[in-house]
Amino acid sequence: MSLPRFGTACSKTMIMVCLTFCYFILSGCAHWGAQPSEQTLDTWSITGKIGIRTPHESVAGFLTWQQNEHAFDIYVSGPLAQGATRIIGDLDSVTIEQGGQTKQGVDPQQLIWQELGWQFPLSNLKHWLTGNTAPKSKAKIIKQGDRLESFKQDGWTITYLRFDDYYHLPERIRISQGNWRFTIIVKTWSV
Repeated sequence: MSLPRFGTACSKTMIMVCLTFCYFILSGCAHWGAQPSEQTLDTWSITGKIGIRTPHESVAGFLTWQQNEHAFDIYVSGPLAQGATRIIGDLDSVTIEQGGQTKQGVDPQQLIWQELGWQFPLSNLKHWLTGNTAPKSKAKIIKQGDRLESFKQDGWTITYLRFDDYYHLPERIRISQGNWRFTIIVKTWSV
Protein backbone atom coordinates (compact mmCIF):
# COMPACT_ATOMS: atom_id res chain seq x y z
CA MET A 1 0.00 0.00 0.00
CA SER A 2 1.43 3.37 -0.91
CA LEU A 3 0.78 6.68 0.79
CA PRO A 4 -0.61 9.59 -1.19
CA ARG A 5 2.12 11.85 -2.56
CA PHE A 6 2.18 15.52 -1.79
CA GLY A 7 4.25 18.12 -3.49
CA THR A 8 7.88 18.18 -2.33
CA ALA A 9 7.62 21.69 -0.85
CA CYS A 10 4.44 20.76 1.03
CA SER A 11 5.90 17.58 2.54
CA LYS A 12 9.11 19.37 3.59
CA THR A 13 7.05 22.08 5.26
CA MET A 14 4.93 19.47 7.09
CA ILE A 15 8.07 17.67 8.27
CA MET A 16 9.55 20.95 9.57
CA VAL A 17 6.30 21.83 11.36
CA CYS A 18 6.17 18.38 12.97
CA LEU A 19 9.83 18.52 14.02
CA THR A 20 9.41 22.03 15.46
CA PHE A 21 6.30 20.92 17.37
CA CYS A 22 8.15 17.88 18.77
CA TYR A 23 11.10 20.07 19.79
CA PHE A 24 8.85 22.44 21.77
CA ILE A 25 7.00 19.57 23.42
CA LEU A 26 10.22 17.81 24.45
CA SER A 27 12.00 20.97 25.59
CA GLY A 28 8.94 21.91 27.65
CA CYS A 29 9.04 18.56 29.43
CA ALA A 30 12.64 19.12 30.42
CA HIS A 31 11.61 22.13 32.55
CA TRP A 32 9.24 20.32 34.89
CA GLY A 33 11.95 19.43 37.43
CA ALA A 34 13.18 22.42 39.42
CA GLN A 35 16.49 23.10 37.75
CA PRO A 36 18.73 26.10 38.32
CA SER A 37 17.89 29.15 36.22
CA GLU A 38 15.02 27.42 34.40
CA GLN A 39 12.07 28.47 36.55
CA THR A 40 12.49 32.15 37.36
CA LEU A 41 9.81 33.84 39.42
CA ASP A 42 9.72 37.56 40.15
CA THR A 43 6.57 37.70 42.27
CA TRP A 44 5.72 35.03 44.82
CA SER A 45 4.99 34.42 48.49
CA ILE A 46 5.53 31.57 50.91
CA THR A 47 4.46 30.64 54.41
CA GLY A 48 6.19 28.06 56.50
CA LYS A 49 8.77 27.53 59.21
CA ILE A 50 12.40 28.55 59.58
CA GLY A 51 15.11 27.10 61.79
CA ILE A 52 18.26 29.16 62.32
CA ARG A 53 21.44 27.77 63.81
CA THR A 54 24.28 30.21 64.45
CA PRO A 55 27.61 29.60 66.22
CA HIS A 56 25.95 30.79 69.46
CA GLU A 57 22.26 29.85 69.34
CA SER A 58 19.55 27.83 67.69
CA VAL A 59 16.10 29.36 67.12
CA ALA A 60 12.98 28.40 65.22
CA GLY A 61 9.96 30.34 64.07
CA PHE A 62 7.20 30.85 61.58
CA LEU A 63 8.00 32.52 58.27
CA THR A 64 6.00 34.60 55.80
CA TRP A 65 7.92 35.94 52.79
CA GLN A 66 6.46 38.10 50.01
CA GLN A 67 8.69 38.87 47.02
CA ASN A 68 7.72 41.38 44.33
CA GLU A 69 10.64 41.63 41.91
CA HIS A 70 13.39 43.22 44.07
CA ALA A 71 11.12 44.27 46.96
CA PHE A 72 10.67 41.89 49.89
CA ASP A 73 8.60 41.69 53.06
CA ILE A 74 9.82 38.98 55.44
CA TYR A 75 8.09 38.26 58.73
CA VAL A 76 9.54 35.80 61.23
CA SER A 77 7.84 35.06 64.55
CA GLY A 78 8.52 32.60 67.32
CA PRO A 79 5.93 30.36 68.96
CA LEU A 80 2.93 32.39 70.24
CA ALA A 81 4.32 35.48 68.38
CA GLN A 82 7.32 35.74 70.74
CA GLY A 83 10.33 37.51 69.21
CA ALA A 84 8.62 38.73 66.03
CA THR A 85 10.91 40.34 63.42
CA ARG A 86 9.90 42.03 60.17
CA ILE A 87 12.41 42.82 57.41
CA ILE A 88 11.10 45.07 54.62
CA GLY A 89 12.96 46.57 51.70
CA ASP A 90 14.82 45.88 48.52
CA LEU A 91 18.47 45.28 47.70
CA ASP A 92 19.30 48.99 48.20
CA SER A 93 17.59 49.68 51.54
CA VAL A 94 16.04 47.81 54.41
CA THR A 95 13.95 48.38 57.53
CA ILE A 96 14.01 45.96 60.45
CA GLU A 97 11.21 46.06 63.00
CA GLN A 98 11.82 44.10 66.20
CA GLY A 99 10.71 44.50 69.80
CA GLY A 100 8.94 47.79 69.13
CA GLN A 101 12.05 49.34 67.57
CA THR A 102 12.73 50.20 63.94
CA LYS A 103 16.17 50.35 62.32
CA GLN A 104 16.91 51.43 58.76
CA GLY A 105 19.91 51.04 56.51
CA VAL A 106 21.07 50.99 52.91
CA ASP A 107 22.86 47.60 52.99
CA PRO A 108 20.33 44.89 53.89
CA GLN A 109 22.88 42.19 54.71
CA GLN A 110 24.97 44.51 56.88
CA LEU A 111 21.93 45.78 58.83
CA ILE A 112 20.69 42.22 59.41
CA TRP A 113 24.14 41.33 60.76
CA GLN A 114 24.25 44.41 63.04
CA GLU A 115 20.72 44.11 64.41
CA LEU A 116 20.08 40.36 64.45
CA GLY A 117 23.55 38.86 64.42
CA TRP A 118 22.60 36.71 61.44
CA GLN A 119 24.91 36.07 58.53
CA PHE A 120 21.89 36.01 56.23
CA PRO A 121 22.55 35.76 52.45
CA LEU A 122 19.54 37.93 51.61
CA SER A 123 20.58 39.00 48.10
CA ASN A 124 20.75 35.34 46.97
CA LEU A 125 17.85 33.93 48.98
CA LYS A 126 15.08 35.05 46.62
CA HIS A 127 16.72 32.91 43.92
CA TRP A 128 17.64 29.97 46.15
CA LEU A 129 14.14 29.65 47.59
CA THR A 130 12.71 29.16 44.09
CA GLY A 131 15.27 26.49 43.18
CA ASN A 132 17.61 28.73 41.18
CA THR A 133 21.17 29.87 41.46
CA ALA A 134 21.79 33.59 41.89
CA PRO A 135 22.60 35.10 38.48
CA LYS A 136 25.75 37.08 39.29
CA SER A 137 28.13 34.36 40.50
CA LYS A 138 29.17 30.83 39.58
CA ALA A 139 27.65 27.78 41.21
CA LYS A 140 28.68 24.14 41.45
CA ILE A 141 25.51 22.15 40.80
CA ILE A 142 24.86 18.60 42.02
CA LYS A 143 21.97 16.63 40.52
CA GLN A 144 20.53 13.22 41.20
CA GLY A 145 19.25 12.08 37.84
CA ASP A 146 17.32 15.03 36.41
CA ARG A 147 16.43 16.52 39.80
CA LEU A 148 18.39 19.29 41.45
CA GLU A 149 19.85 18.02 44.72
CA SER A 150 22.12 20.87 45.81
CA PHE A 151 24.58 23.50 44.72
CA LYS A 152 27.37 25.59 46.19
CA GLN A 153 27.43 29.33 45.58
CA ASP A 154 29.19 32.27 47.23
CA GLY A 155 30.50 30.02 50.01
CA TRP A 156 27.06 28.60 50.87
CA THR A 157 25.70 25.09 50.29
CA ILE A 158 22.04 24.96 49.31
CA THR A 159 20.43 21.53 49.63
CA TYR A 160 16.92 20.75 48.39
CA LEU A 161 15.40 18.02 50.53
CA ARG A 162 11.88 18.04 49.05
CA PHE A 163 9.90 19.65 46.21
CA ASP A 164 6.23 20.62 45.94
CA ASP A 165 4.39 18.23 43.60
CA TYR A 166 2.13 20.90 42.10
CA TYR A 167 4.43 23.88 41.53
CA HIS A 168 7.65 21.85 41.33
CA LEU A 169 9.22 24.37 43.71
CA PRO A 170 11.31 23.64 46.82
CA GLU A 171 9.40 22.67 49.95
CA ARG A 172 12.31 21.90 52.27
CA ILE A 173 15.63 23.74 51.88
CA ARG A 174 18.81 23.70 53.94
CA ILE A 175 21.24 26.61 53.48
CA SER A 176 24.56 26.27 55.29
CA GLN A 177 28.03 27.75 55.61
CA GLY A 178 30.35 26.59 58.38
CA ASN A 179 28.48 26.88 61.71
CA TRP A 180 25.59 28.78 60.10
CA ARG A 181 22.52 26.88 58.95
CA PHE A 182 19.04 27.94 57.88
CA THR A 183 16.37 25.31 57.32
CA ILE A 184 13.22 26.51 55.58
CA ILE A 185 10.10 24.38 55.35
CA VAL A 186 7.54 25.84 52.93
CA LYS A 187 3.94 25.03 53.83
CA THR A 188 2.30 27.07 51.04
CA TRP A 189 3.50 28.60 47.79
CA SER A 190 1.63 31.40 46.03
CA VAL A 191 2.93 32.28 42.55
